[in-house]
Amino acid sequence: MSPQPTAAEHGQATNFAVTLMEHLVVPTFVLDAEQRVLIWNQACERLTGIPAREVIGTRDHWRAFYDSPRPCLADLVARNDWSLIDKLYTTHDEPNTPAHGVHAENWCSMPRRNKQLYLVVDAGPVFDDSGKLIAVVETLRDNTENKLIQIKVSEQASLLQHHYDEHEREAKMARRILNHQIRTDLIRQAGIQYTVMPATHFSGDLILAARSPDGRLHSLLADATGHGLAAAVSALPVVQEFYRLVEQNESLPGIIESINFVLATSLPAGRFVAAGLVSLDEASHSGEVWVGGIPGVQMLDDAGHIVRRFESRNLPLGVTRDAEGIKTFERFAWAEPTRLVMLSDGVVEATGPTGEAFGEARLAGSLAIRRGDDLVAHLRAALTAHLDTVPAHDDISILVIDCPV
Repeated sequence: MSPQPTAAEHGQATNFAVTLMEHLVVPTFVLDAEQRVLIWNQACERLTGIPAREVIGTRDHWRAFYDSPRPCLADLVARNDWSLIDKLYTTHDEPNTPAHGVHAENWCSMPRRNKQLYLVVDAGPVFDDSGKLIAVVETLRDNTENKLIQIKVSEQASLLQHHYDEHEREAKMARRILNHQIRTDLIRQAGIQYTVMPATHFSGDLILAARSPDGRLHSLLADATGHGLAAAVSALPVVQEFYRLVEQNESLPGIIESINFVLATSLPAGRFVAAGLVSLDEASHSGEVWVGGIPGVQMLDDAGHIVRRFESRNLPLGVTRDAEGIKTFERFAWAEPTRLVMLSDGVVEATGPTGEAFGEARLAGSLAIRRGDDLVAHLRAALTAHLDTVPAHDDISILVIDCPV
């Protein structure tokens, strides 16, 4: 058996422990079982502005942190009473095993230093060999700077959330306005098939269709510069002008010229609308196509093979007021069941995870289905499979017009 330490050795060890604690760089104070201050180290003096001589032997340690008497965390440990911890500390661990120490955080007024500090506090009991409480050690850490940063970040996050919520409210209102402008009842009556897959909340692609009083079917696919709300707003002037002109039995060249004038005079520089427009006279099995800035319009036979392609031969709408740049259109006729397919460039440019675009060849293969099948659904499925969870970088729209016999 090793010899028991003598009283002198025990005293020397105690003095060494006290000296060590007094010189710790961590602010620390120690209470006895009666909650009187035994140790108030130099780091604690620097933190609180209160010298050890003013608190040693007293229960006045609270004066270092608060303006009026209240327990410190060490007092709760000494009393083993946790009924007040929720009221005293904004953040704390549940004191399920106080023998291992308790953690808490709180703003302290620090009256001697005349400033508010956010202190991180840890307190733990010290027991003698018989299990009797003989002291409580409390360590302190000034976490004010980090807490202020945290508050600032929280405030900024709250502000951003407010702006986001406000944006969402405005976006919902804008969507309602846009949806109200687009006459879905007229589109349904026109009997076309279409889909629009926005890259963001708003689509800069626009599909319109309506029948004029003389029975002609007019269909338009517009692709405004960019995407999102700005692109959607750019396309908005097209809507009312299109419906107004169709209602007036205006010819395809007249519709194009009028819409181009409205856009050229209303859009800011650098904004324009690529588009394709088809005017169909089903009674005479003939029609007209105008393409300006979107991929060529495909004419498909009954089996889905491309039998003709109407290429873009015009400037996009809104680029110039000069009618010379937008006056080219093509006439066509059909004797067998036919379909016309208009697409925005977001279709052929849709890029999958390998970086490969959907492309013309894949498009032609996807078009090759019989006339009775749902071509729009088939194309949409092919695009979704190609993207493979990768978000589309541009709006995607598809318009299919049936030319019956």
